[in-house]
Amino acid sequence: MLIAGAGGHALELLDLLLNQQQVDNLVFFDNVNPITLFEGKYPVLKTEKEILEQFKKGPHFTLGTGNPKHRKFFFDWFTKLGGMHFPVKGEGVVYSNFTENSDADIFNLCFIGAKTKIGKGALINTGAQLHHEVQIGDFSEVNPGAVVLGKAQIGNFTSIGANATILPKVKIGDHVVVGAGSVVTRDVPNGVTVIGVPAKIV
Repeated sequence: MLIAGAGGHALELLDLLLNQQQVDNLVFFDNVNPITLFEGKYPVLKTEKEILEQFKKGPHFTLGTGNPKHRKFFFDWFTKLGGMHFPVKGEGVVYSNFTENSDADIFNLCFIGAKTKIGKGALINTGAQLHHEVQIGDFSEVNPGAVVLGKAQIGNFTSIGANATILPKVKIGDHVVVGAGSVVTRDVPNGVTVIGVPAKIV
């Protein structure tokens, strides 16, 4: 399997895959940094030609970066080259039977409530909570420890900071950044950054 990225998020992803014994033919991709081995063991690919050769051995890839724009870029590129996205499901996840999950990564110890909808390529990071009827857009990230309460809606390409809280029924637009530890009490328009308690646009 090919992991897109070779930084800190990829390291956590590697740990998860090792625990699940899903490490057959495991390689990474990073064409920015000079490393050739990840953690001194796993090959790091650098070119599109190498990606194509890897997909001949096995088509699966997963997203080893948390940044919404980077996740979208790798998802589209690798899919175009014939890859198939492998969504990660961590350990200790409480996962409702009444949820819609379209190709999202869900890391360890998350809570996914009833009738939630999680978009393509989204990342629900370690310990995050999505309560009943929450909607998460495509390629958005909910960072560790964040809590999204009932019927809140998160747009596409939006980042919810670590330990932030989104109150019930709040609607957050596309391309929004919510600062770590913020408490969002009101709707947030597209393309802004909000921080604080209560969160305000900066």
